Amino acid sequence: MKPARPIPEAAEDFLRSEAGNHAERVIRMLHRWMTDHQVDFDTLKPGHVDEFLARPTGRPVMARTRNDARYKVRRYLDWLRLKGLIAFDTAWLRVRRKPLPEAAEHFLTTLTPTLEPSTCEQYRGSLRALYDWLEGQEVAIADLNRRHMQGWFQHLHDKGQAPATRVNIIVAVRVYLRGLNDAGLLKEPADELIRNSDLPKLPLYLPRPLEPETDELLRERLAQARDPYQRGLLLMRNTGLRIGELSALEYDCLRSDAKGNHFLKVPLGKLKKERLVPLDAPTYQLAVELRQGGRPDRTWLLESVRGLKTRESLFTEALKTAVQGLEIPNGMTSHRLRHTYATSLMSGGMSLMGVMKLLGHRDYRMTLRYTEITLETVGEEYHAAMTKLETRYRLALTTAAPAKLNPDQALGAIIRWVQKRAGEAPEARRRAEQLVKRLKRIREDVGDL
Repeated sequence: MKPARPIPEAAEDFLRSEAGNHAERVIRMLHRWMTDHQVDFDTLKPGHVDEFLARPTGRPVMARTRNDARYKVRRYLDWLRLKGLIAFDTAWLRVRRKPLPEAAEHFLTTLTPTLEPSTCEQYRGSLRALYDWLEGQEVAIADLNRRHMQGWFQHLHDKGQAPATRVNIIVAVRVYLRGLNDAGLLKEPADELIRNSDLPKLPLYLPRPLEPETDELLRERLAQARDPYQRGLLLMRNTGLRIGELSALEYDCLRSDAKGNHFLKVPLGKLKKERLVPLDAPTYQLAVELRQGGRPDRTWLLESVRGLKTRESLFTEALKTAVQGLEIPNGMTSHRLRHTYATSLMSGGMSLMGVMKLLGHRDYRMTLRYTEITLETVGEEYHAAMTKLETRYRLALTTAAPAKLNPDQALGAIIRWVQKRAGEAPEARRRAEQLVKRLKRIREDVGDL
């Protein structure tokens, strides 16, 4: 693993303080930028900070990532100002977003009775993505035409957003435009502005569990980490949680039964379904330790530095820090921890239905997508099948062959059997005599043959 570049002692002190929680990655990137641009505390100016925040990772980033970096840098600069290391104020770093138009706010209000708050926030973010672009293009929503929308689609693509993200944004905006269309506020029909063919095609990926060696190394790193978010990721790996479920874990999430078995209560998540996930002894101890850190009267098991539910992006950032230096083909995502959990259980012999319940799926086909049969399981099933076939053919070869058939004796035995069972009834005897005659003719024909 590549060693981290040294940072000033003041920065190390900040990261050890409560204000520096979860800010290490951003602060190290800031000082790397300052070193590359030959800037220190004495020469640091607000323009330098803005230049860094425009590309905090060295390349364009999403607005949420940029805002998160802005918040952590502002916290750091406020701390430096209190220490007398810088003199300028950080008021300009406080984000004040322009409110959405009244029509958009009214639309979002109509969603609240039927949709989850998180879904309503996704709609809000989608509408903001549209209005921010329209403002830059100086186009009013009522004047939208097909050419404008095609430009917006290209803008979303050029930002590097994943196809699934773009589909969610475009679908949400289409619902909104249909509402405006029904109210007579658009010049062109909503379904002409956004067509079904405009939705990006979603790739169908196979599950991508980590290699056993990589999985073991990563779990060791997460177990030794001091960062509660990284230790939370270890809990996610050992229980198969989704990242949203990890963020929503309540402080009172542990359950026990009369036999002393321990379980993790997973709240309502993506499929609106609660479940209990069994915990082994190390994972139970990990959950207990996570409960002991932080405020005892908190709502969430893992809360942010502002006492709020932890954003998923912070867990993603913690995971990026944890996997530095590891060779992971196709990149690392939090969902690969869930894939690894599921495939390891199937490799250990757990049934499909059992894994389905642990993952919280409603349909077994969902489980099949997440838990493809691993190579180890395929190999075991193959060898078991070959052993069974080999045994079957061995038994067939060693079984004694039947005695050689004598047609004359066999047909004679059948004739005697028919005569013995003819009975005394005239009709039955007549039918038996006719059958015996035919059998005798057959015996003569067989003899001639």
